[in-house]
Amino acid sequence: MEKKRLLFIPVSSPKGVGEYMRSLVLAQSLSKQFTDSIEIQFILNKKTTYAHRCPFKTTLLEKSATKDNPSVYQVIRDFKPDIVVFDCAGRAGQMKVAKEVAAKVIFISQHSKKRAKGLKLNRINLIDEHWVVQPEYCIKPLSWLERLKLKLFPLTRPQNVGTFMSLPSSEHNQSVLSQYSLEEKKYILVNAGSGGHSQNGELCADTYLAIAENISKITKLKVVVVYGPNYPKQAYFSTQVTCLSSVDNNSFISLLSQAKCAVLSGGDTVLQAIALKVPTVACAIANDQGARLSQCERVGAVRVGEFSVNAMTMQVTSLIEEPAYQTMLNNLTTLNSEHSFNTIYQGVERLLKTN
Repeated sequence: MEKKRLLFIPVSSPKGVGEYMRSLVLAQSLSKQFTDSIEIQFILNKKTTYAHRCPFKTTLLEKSATKDNPSVYQVIRDFKPDIVVFDCAGRAGQMKVAKEVAAKVIFISQHSKKRAKGLKLNRINLIDEHWVVQPEYCIKPLSWLERLKLKLFPLTRPQNVGTFMSLPSSEHNQSVLSQYSLEEKKYILVNAGSGGHSQNGELCADTYLAIAENISKITKLKVVVVYGPNYPKQAYFSTQVTCLSSVDNNSFISLLSQAKCAVLSGGDTVLQAIALKVPTVACAIANDQGARLSQCERVGAVRVGEFSVNAMTMQVTSLIEEPAYQTMLNNLTTLNSEHSFNTIYQGVERLLKTN
């Protein structure tokens, strides 16, 4: 029987890694389930560190796939995928070529501006599924114009499915704790996203390391720092805290889920922390993160700090004191934080069977 073919085209840049990690987790899960019946390929920006470690066949481009229509067209026409997953990427022309080879088109968005791109009129009949990987509490409702478009034109309605996350087994969680000599809820996890972002001329990951060392001195708790896969320098290993260059997604989720609290950026990981009920202090280090963090702070799900060692340290040390810590735990417990992994996985599985 001929294998089904899946093509993943996530946003791919030397700064962020969230879209690629989401696509990778989904691809690995599908590959494990349909070992002999699917073939998977990626299109990635060659300037990213992770592109060269992708475990699937990959076409490497000189720039983002969104800015290289001819190359994307060629890959789609040559590969003839049954499904194309555009994760926060994809121009209408690319989707049109996908439909020309009879592929189902999935569009994943993660905030209102990206969601709006899936509702442009040049996407009519081009998108089969539009999944928004944001909880309801941190994304604006559809505008009146977007609602009107959906009423008048055959556009695919965005489905808000919540935070994307594949949960590791309890055995894996315990294995990770043992590997790094940690105890559940007795350490703090620090991570500045992918490791590629800069603020005020310095790498955010370096500032987060200084925050981690401060926290360690003041709280006497163990602190684990994950630099991230896009960190462009050789990782500095502190004698005060446990430093990890990068870890696989399952291990990162294990570390996050079992931490007493986390110090994060405003990317996808902060939503994962909220879904896992982990009290968090976060700082916006990219342009699209400020609005998300404001929404999360509004519902008491996170504390937002300024990008400075002292400000972030003060936020963390005050958060882990009572009653502040229990108050945030209570907020997180009452918050509806759906996980979207199963919804998306089952949706792709359904399309595989019907295409």
